[in-house]
Amino acid sequence: MDSPSEFEPSEFEPSGLEGSPTDRQHNRLPDPRRPRVVFTGQADASDQERSPEETSHEESELRSPSESFPVSELAKNSGTADRGQRRDRSATGDVPSSSSSGIGFFIFSIVFVLGLFFLGPEMVERYQYSFVRGKMLAEYEFAVENLGRQPLTDVSNAYQMVALSVRPSVVSINAIKDGSGRVEENGMGSGVIMSTDGFILTNQHVVRGADSILIQLHDRRQFVATLVGEDELSDLALLKIEAPDLIPATWGDSEQVNVGSIVWAIGSPYGFQHTVTSGIISGKNRPGDINHPTQSLLQTDAAVNPGNSGGPLVDAQGRVIGINTSIFGDSFQGISFAVPSETAKFIYRELSSKGAVTRGYLGVKPVEVKHRDAMRLQLPDLDGAMLSQVVEGAPAFTAGIRSFDIIRQWNDVEVKNFKHLYRLAEMTRPDTLVQVKLIRDGKEQVTQVVVGRRPESTP
Repeated sequence: MDSPSEFEPSEFEPSGLEGSPTDRQHNRLPDPRRPRVVFTGQADASDQERSPEETSHEESELRSPSESFPVSELAKNSGTADRGQRRDRSATGDVPSSSSSGIGFFIFSIVFVLGLFFLGPEMVERYQYSFVRGKMLAEYEFAVENLGRQPLTDVSNAYQMVALSVRPSVVSINAIKDGSGRVEENGMGSGVIMSTDGFILTNQHVVRGADSILIQLHDRRQFVATLVGEDELSDLALLKIEAPDLIPATWGDSEQVNVGSIVWAIGSPYGFQHTVTSGIISGKNRPGDINHPTQSLLQTDAAVNPGNSGGPLVDAQGRVIGINTSIFGDSFQGISFAVPSETAKFIYRELSSKGAVTRGYLGVKPVEVKHRDAMRLQLPDLDGAMLSQVVEGAPAFTAGIRSFDIIRQWNDVEVKNFKHLYRLAEMTRPDTLVQVKLIRDGKEQVTQVVVGRRPESTP
């Protein structure tokens, strides 16, 4: 049902009163002390029926500054109300907004943790790879730049120069023994040319018992060698070939070489001719095996294998400081030994001049000086050789030397240990007068001894 028009009189209002003032007609004068409220929504029917003059009069009253409510006060009241509402929301909490933020943070945390779990190792690996690659490139550029200055090239060239200076003097030896109607190889080894007239020094065990000895030079020439002499105590032998244009090696001083010095070993291990290996001097005055108890050897870590025996051990100047003679164990294990050049030179001189070795003889049994001996006798160090036995009637006994004396000096040479005393006495020609300095009962004494000739049967 349609509602009655607001322009038509209601059935509850008497139509006879039309045009007269009623309670719903706002034609009263406004109270200036009371703010007016203007309704912009629906209007009463009486308001719609007012004349334009009344409406214009009321609008003018509303626009009057003296009678209208100030707009600024309304704005201030509105702002105060808004702030109150915000404070109320702050106090009570914006529940939907807080819940949404909490859920979002929780989801973000889960995603972040899962990302670290799955992507973290890969990211770390990528970072580490980048770091390592950057370091590697920096090291590479540094190495290339510095290698351009040829520091290692100079070292490599020095190694090559040592090898080139010695290789023409190194020979391969094939010792052959005839037996049972067939030819047998008795030994394969190496040797070193020590003179232009064809003297070659090698190990005695390489040529022991050979019926013929074949020598091959660096330039592939081959010659049959003659055995000049051999010495079992030093395990050295001297050969000789008749060949022109030989290049001999140069002697070095094994007494001056120090532990840690770089050395080169050259020979024919397992038949591989003129093989060059390098290492350092690992030790000095090492004892020989049971067959050579009085030997005093150089120890090196240069690779020495079967076939290297008899080849030279040389220093950084290419000078021969030893003759490679043995290894520790059945195969190379980083420990090999060489006869010092001091001994090798003595044997070489004896064999080349006489074909045999004549040794000096003192008639004593020297042993190592112990720490308790040094404490008891107030020695400054452990150098020297203590005499555990003096053979009655031997040169030392005749000179008044007795057991438990400690020999500290042989002529002008300081005695380092008991093997050194052996070597000094053996390399002294018989009938030579030697001044000996010793310590007896804590007191130093000096005596003189005439060196004798070592008997052949003496061990």
